Amino acid sequence: MSVAIRRRLLGVIGILALPVFAYAQEATLSGTVTDTTGGVLPGVTVTAVHEASGNTFEGVTDERGVFQIPLRTGAYRVTAQLQGFAVITRSGLELLVGQQAVVNLQLSPSTVQESVTVTGEAPLVTTTQSSQASNIDPRQLSELPVNGRNWLDLTMLAAGSRINTVSSDDLMPKASGGNPSLTVEG
Repeated sequence: MSVAIRRRLLGVIGILALPVFAYAQEATLSGTVTDTTGGVLPGVTVTAVHEASGNTFEGVTDERGVFQIPLRTGAYRVTAQLQGFAVITRSGLELLVGQQAVVNLQLSPSTVQESVTVTGEAPLVTTTQSSQASNIDPRQLSELPVNGRNWLDLTMLAAGSRINTVSSDDLMPKASGGNPSLTVEG
């Protein structure tokens, strides 16, 4: 074999081996996520944040509760979260070149947090004026048992109405010239 062929062969092997050497510069974080009873939790989102650069790496647990995240070397803050469980955070995890770190996490059920929002409208009360008002609608006019359907009796249904001491006989004008009086305040 000639020297030129050997150089080419070594060059091709070197290029093919480059990803293997590059992978050796990384570390792997793996583990199992369980609940407080020891049961595995699938679907947990595990997030690793590189503390120096702020880069974020995520993984999700499988049906066996296992996660595996390829990471760069350095210090990490690891967070695991799942709806219905309290978020757990571990910080200061140092990964070295080629290290395969195992971090098992245990999530506890979160306390029930419920928020109730009450919305209401302002009542139909005017606080800037002191006046009374009311309407007598046609339904009241036709359905209320008013004695003789006298319009003066209907006015007494309105808030703030009062009648002066005038008897019903005095409502008809007499020869003496007396006038009936009705006071509606407001």
